[in-house]
Amino acid sequence: MTEETRTSGDAQLVLRDIRTLLDQLQLDRDHALSMDSRLTDELGLDSLALVELCDQLERSFDVSLPDEVFLTAATPRQWLEAIDRARGEESLRHDDVRPGDGAPTPPQSLSVRAVTLSRRIVAGLRSARESRAPRSSHAASTDSMFYALYAWSLLVPFAIAIWSLSVLPMTLAMRRHLGREIARITCRALRLSVQVEGELPDAVHPSVIAANHSSFVDGLLLYVFIDQPLTFVSSTDMEHQFLLGRVMRGFGCVFVDRGRAERSADSVEILKSVIQSGHHVLIFPEGSISARPGLRVFRLGAFETAASSNCPVVPIGIRGSREVLRPGSFRPHPGAVRIGIGDPVMSAGSEFSDRVAMRDAVRDAIARLCEEIES
Repeated sequence: MTEETRTSGDAQLVLRDIRTLLDQLQLDRDHALSMDSRLTDELGLDSLALVELCDQLERSFDVSLPDEVFLTAATPRQWLEAIDRARGEESLRHDDVRPGDGAPTPPQSLSVRAVTLSRRIVAGLRSARESRAPRSSHAASTDSMFYALYAWSLLVPFAIAIWSLSVLPMTLAMRRHLGREIARITCRALRLSVQVEGELPDAVHPSVIAANHSSFVDGLLLYVFIDQPLTFVSSTDMEHQFLLGRVMRGFGCVFVDRGRAERSADSVEILKSVIQSGHHVLIFPEGSISARPGLRVFRLGAFETAASSNCPVVPIGIRGSREVLRPGSFRPHPGAVRIGIGDPVMSAGSEFSDRVAMRDAVRDAIARLCEEIES
């Protein structure tokens, strides 16, 4: 094998490992990755992702990369050069170092020490996660506890940042843009991957969006990962809460009397005006979340609003969010969430029975999309 052929094969292997990581993080959807792509500045890999990449490359090439690589390698080509240097250094050690010989270790900079500590923490978490019986249950519990502490160390600053955005003087569009960017970065750091399948109708044809509700993170995930702006509908009970209520008002939530929404002309008129102004309205027809899996009874308010506005209801099924944060629990978990967008459903007429038929059709569609067992 010639040197050129070997180098080309190594480059493909480096790109393969990086592509796998990018796909897991849902980055570089345009497939712009090349040997000279800047992994952090252009493709969005953060420091934790680079630690994962380093470990994978060490396994693929059977080398040990120094922690300084995080400070010097910014592109796939530079990672490959670091791998080649590591190969050469290991060869020299095998040839020149005799048993009992040793060389002084140069002092490490503060940055390198920080990288070393990060790699040890990640390696420790991975070791706990990969432990098996008879210590598997204990290891899983320890891993879960460490992850929960790590998660809340990110979620508390995230909550403070979102609350600050809700009170700062800025347009709703700017607030939404900044909030989504902060939330995307936080989700990535939490190892929470989200895949959206399907598309909403464009804003020229606003709709009522109906989704299942199985976790407190559902609203956040829809707000962040659905490309089109959504106007959330919530109960007036939430409006005057100091923290959450202020955030919801700041991000454009609409509040209605949940107890009367199915019959109240005022509530329907409020939602109709939002739709007529060109905004998708998001409603959770179940009203609240439950620890019990499966869809519950759907309220008719969303379907009365859609029929009165002569617009469709678009079903959305959220799968996986219950495992990320279970109702009644404050211990989050990493995981994958799938958001499936179904076909719009129109009311067949203006009678009460037509609203009921529309509700049942949407509920059936959401059940198929979220794949939760019926309760």
